[in-house]
Amino acid sequence: MVWLFLGGAVVAIAGVVTLIVVKVRGRGSEATPARRRIVVASLTAVALGAGVGAVVVVVSVIDTFHRRGLPPPEYPSLVATPDTSLHGTVAYLSEAKSPTAGRQACARVAAASGAQSKDAFCWPISDSAIATVVWQPDGRLMVTSFDAPVGKNTLIPKWAKLVDAATGATQDVADSDLGQNARPSTGPSTDPQGQRLVKTGKDGNVNIALVGPSGSRTVFSVKDANPDWGIQTGPTWSPDFTWFLTWDGTRLLVTTVDDPATTRVLVNEASGGPYSYDVPGFSITERDYPGN
Repeated sequence: MVWLFLGGAVVAIAGVVTLIVVKVRGRGSEATPARRRIVVASLTAVALGAGVGAVVVVVSVIDTFHRRGLPPPEYPSLVATPDTSLHGTVAYLSEAKSPTAGRQACARVAAASGAQSKDAFCWPISDSAIATVVWQPDGRLMVTSFDAPVGKNTLIPKWAKLVDAATGATQDVADSDLGQNARPSTGPSTDPQGQRLVKTGKDGNVNIALVGPSGSRTVFSVKDANPDWGIQTGPTWSPDFTWFLTWDGTRLLVTTVDDPATTRVLVNEASGGPYSYDVPGFSITERDYPGN
């Protein structure tokens, strides 16, 4: 469609240029039959180019309007059909409204193999939650809440807690340690074979390829989806490099890198992180927590 539009534009511009040249050369003298034919041809080219451009615009508007009514791409649920070959546990943030506690934010954990997610720690909120949840080397979660002062490109940590995801036990983090180890990490960018995940595309068109020394292979692809839909984070490797995690604005998607690759929904209510779309609002550990 882009090439069609460009072709029409070129035809129209060529016609206009030709018409101008003919008028300039013919100024002060009677138009000869040859000049009249060139003028007619130029006007025809202008009309043709304008017509093609108008058709392209109309078709593009209709296509965009149609695509905006499309639902997000559908994938099977790991909760409904667990896969025990997937290992690790994902921690993520979710905003929710509790019948008893009102609006709150929760740090939740979900087994990568697929199971109902579990609240590890929740707190009441009045605005959108600005927080991070990050696995620590000792196996606990660091949950940090931030303030975002108006007009400043900085986040100020308000409080942080270390949370035992298995037992729910919490420990306050000292004010002097606020902000430390609070930023989620994307982990290694390449697997042991030197393969990396590369995401391209936008506006309802997303492609993720596994690129390595032996070539490239597509492991995730969506075309002509709702233009408001897209993968909002770069793909993040699992600790064992057998699958990767992405976030589409609501859902966390688990995609294996075997051939053929398979994408499934891990959770449906994940909130974004406070930093940017290039940094995930989730964290992955290699541990399989029981009961998740």
